[in-house]
Amino acid sequence: MALLSRIAVAAVTLLAVYYIVGSILSYRRLRQFKGPPLASFSRFWLFWKECRGTLPHAQVAALEKYGSPARIGHDLLVTDDAELIRHINAPGSRWTRSGWYDAMRMDPRQDNVFSTRNEEAHVNLKAKEAGGYNGRDINSLEPDIDTRIGELIGLIWKYEGRPVDFAPKVRYFVLDVLSTVAFGRPFGFMTADEDQWGYCQTSDDFTLILGLTANHSSVRWLLGQDWIQAIAAPKTTDKSGIGPALAFAHKAVSERYGPDAKTRKDMLGHFVNKGLSQVQCECEAFLQIMAGTDSSATILRCAIFSLAGNPRVYAKLRAEIDSMIGQYPSVRYSKLLTLEYLKAVIWETIRLFPPLFGLKEKCAPVGGDEFKGVFYPEGCGVATCDAAVTRRKDVFGDDASLFRPERLLEGDDALRRNRMQTVEVAFGSGRYLCLGKHIAMIELHKTIVAVS
Repeated sequence: MALLSRIAVAAVTLLAVYYIVGSILSYRRLRQFKGPPLASFSRFWLFWKECRGTLPHAQVAALEKYGSPARIGHDLLVTDDAELIRHINAPGSRWTRSGWYDAMRMDPRQDNVFSTRNEEAHVNLKAKEAGGYNGRDINSLEPDIDTRIGELIGLIWKYEGRPVDFAPKVRYFVLDVLSTVAFGRPFGFMTADEDQWGYCQTSDDFTLILGLTANHSSVRWLLGQDWIQAIAAPKTTDKSGIGPALAFAHKAVSERYGPDAKTRKDMLGHFVNKGLSQVQCECEAFLQIMAGTDSSATILRCAIFSLAGNPRVYAKLRAEIDSMIGQYPSVRYSKLLTLEYLKAVIWETIRLFPPLFGLKEKCAPVGGDEFKGVFYPEGCGVATCDAAVTRRKDVFGDDASLFRPERLLEGDDALRRNRMQTVEVAFGSGRYLCLGKHIAMIELHKTIVAVS
């Protein structure tokens, strides 16, 4: 017993020494960057803010107090500099995706285009999928969105002037658009006019867990265990939650493979034609369901909320819409792009309410990297705080916290360009530009015109 006690004490001592030495080395490595004191030695500050649901606000506060970049972990910095983000994401940049992206591997069988960390594999997969997302090889993209918009208007009119909670209806709409574009038919949320399978609630819970998983390697390791996956991970055999949506997607994918495969000129058909395997398409389907709906729904909800609270802006937008397109039931996206104030309303909404979540952490390359006179040591992580990037007063003015679309139209060409390029970082940039941006823009322009 005495021997076992000595071994236990020695083991605990070694672990303590290992942690202390590691903390000191981590602190020294990024000691030139300021941040919350606890963040200098661990990621517990980050973990605590996530658990309280205040991480985005805490990041903004840290950047305001300590400057950019601020230190929010022993090995992690956060920035609000759009130029640094574009530098990191630029083609040819030696910066790489961090372990944060491992958590985006929704299906344990294989990576998707968002979770793939191997740069060559990411470039190849993105090139194969691009035509499906940008609509180049899809004849029915815009008509399919028009059909779903018609169903949304019909759903609202069904209430015959009675008050209706717009937020869940928009989510049902976006889910049906996504499933139509990606899988060839809608989930049917708008027809049911309810949260089918409890999907929306489960998705919200899943997103909270996903944040913890992405930002902490220990949580990622724990939740990645086979027995945890067997208990908690969504499965196509589930009767509620995310599982039934996955089953819907897998069924659509299975119809495109095998001896009786159906051929269609849609997004899934494009993936098949480009040589993606059935498993790869199923993995992409999970990503599309999780990442392709909440972002668009958030922007639409916030746009309508902002317009409802700003009669002046709404009147100006309505006048532009009426003068340019009248009361036509459907107008081509290409024509809507000529409505400058509409575009300003959409991008101002994105500026105030950035749709994509998470740190999107990248790692400094071998030998480190210097940008604007600041040296980033090899292996250190740099995260993006979208909420801070798009509310910088030195870029958007002293009233950056207010909804004022005119700010994106005023000033000289250089000012307008800088502001737009800064807002657009919300969709990523360079190598990591969001594939779904084009579909989202069609959806946003056409839906806001239809419901305004």
